[in-house]
Order: sequence, then C-alpha cells, then structure tokens
Amino acid sequence: MGPSRRIGALAEGARLHLEAWRMLRRERALWGVALVPFVTSAATCTAALVAVIVYAAPLHAFVTGWMPIVQANSLVSWLWVAPARALLGIVGLLLFLAASASAIVLAFLSASLLSAPFLDALSRRVEALTLGRVEVAGGGGFAGLLRDGARAAREELRRTAFFFALQGTIVVVGFVVPGGQVVAAPALVLVTMLFLPLSYAAYTLDRRGVPFATRRRWVVEHAPVMLGYGGTAFLAFLVPGVNFLFLPVLVSSGTLLALRYPPVV
Repeated sequence: MGPSRRIGALAEGARLHLEAWRMLRRERALWGVALVPFVTSAATCTAALVAVIVYAAPLHAFVTGWMPIVQANSLVSWLWVAPARALLGIVGLLLFLAASASAIVLAFLSASLLSAPFLDALSRRVEALTLGRVEVAGGGGFAGLLRDGARAAREELRRTAFFFALQGTIVVVGFVVPGGQVVAAPALVLVTMLFLPLSYAAYTLDRRGVPFATRRRWVVEHAPVMLGYGGTAFLAFLVPGVNFLFLPVLVSSGTLLALRYPPVV
C-alpha cells in the first residue's frame, strides 16, 4: 500500500466516527438504547478525570522518574541546561497526557462492560439501518436476543480483562525496568489505539462468530484504517464534553467498521 493510500485509509477510519455521530443524531430509533451507555460513560469518565486530577503529582512522577536532573554549575552551562530542561519538560508533559488519556480509556472500557447488553442492542440497530437486516450466527427470536445479551456481557468482560492485563504488564515493565517509562507510555497509547477498533467492532463480530485469532489478523491487515479509527477515538477522549458522548458513537462506528471491512473467517 502506497503512502497516499495509507493516508486515505487513515482518513477513512477517522470518518467513521463522524458518520456514526450523524446517524445517531438522525435516527431516533437509536436514542433509547444509547441513553444507558451515555449515562454510564459520563459517570466513569468523570470519576477517571477526578482521579487524574487528585493523583496528578504521583502520576507525573511515575512517567518522568527516568529523566535525569539537569543542573547548571555556571552561567555558561545555562546555554545548554535551559534548552535541556525545556525539552525534558515537554517530554514529561506529553508522557503525562498519554498516561492520563489511558486512564480515561480504561474508564470507557469499564463503562462498556457495565452497559454491554445495551451496546449490543445499539450495534444491532445500526446494522439493521445499514444493511436492512442483522446477521446472527446463532438462532433468532426472543431467546436468541437474551443469549446475545448474555454473550455480549461475557465477551466484553473477556476483552476488558485482556486489555487490563496487557496494559498492566506494560506499566509493570515501565516501573521495574530503569528508563522503561519512556517506552511504556507510547506503548500504552499504541496498544490502546489498536485495541479500540477490536473492542467496539466486537459486537458485530461476536454475532457472526468470528474467532479472536481472526480478529487480531483483521486488525493487522487493515492497520491504517484501524489506526485512523483508534487514533481519532483516543484524541476525542481528551476533549471534555465530547468524551461523555463518545461511547455510543464508538459502538456505532465500530459496527460500520466491521460492515465496511468484514474479516475473512
């Protein structure tokens, strides 16, 4: 894939969120099932923001603990000490923002776990509006709907546990290995960006019975689209007000992502 096509794929992944937002505004049939995820994400996001503010100093100390302390021993040494301090300060700020954004993402994943049956119902309605039908690997009817709701909660728990374990491993490595924080923070961001499409397209993929190994290959095969989707979502988490609204948008755009780029089983 050439550079121009990669850029186009990145833009396409980002545009899915805007398309999903327009659909949510336009289709009143989506409003009822989107309400619970909205309220849940607003509560968990607020809690995460409060935690980041309260523990800002320890968090900043953790991500910048690897940095050297640059001292000026003479007037001449300030010629290089001042720029070095400024550079380290900028790097520290970027690492702190990355860690804070990761905390907010964790809050959204917790909200996804709490409201999984409603998110699955929202994904179903988006798929019905897009395709005119809903593809389900299992049976239909009311019993099938109940099974799908239970399955959505179970699979969301598994995905969240996997993500927490992966992120926890990166944090531990960053804490134990000297200088590991400089690698851990960007790794947390990259893993999160790639996990977001895997997580929010999952409701559609679960209904089709797509194995997890196939989903991992699917993310890698469409990496530019996934990075456009996940990167835009990650940045949106940092915007106050927008992040409260974003959970229903994520599931709707994730459904569109799975429909536009169906994995090959």
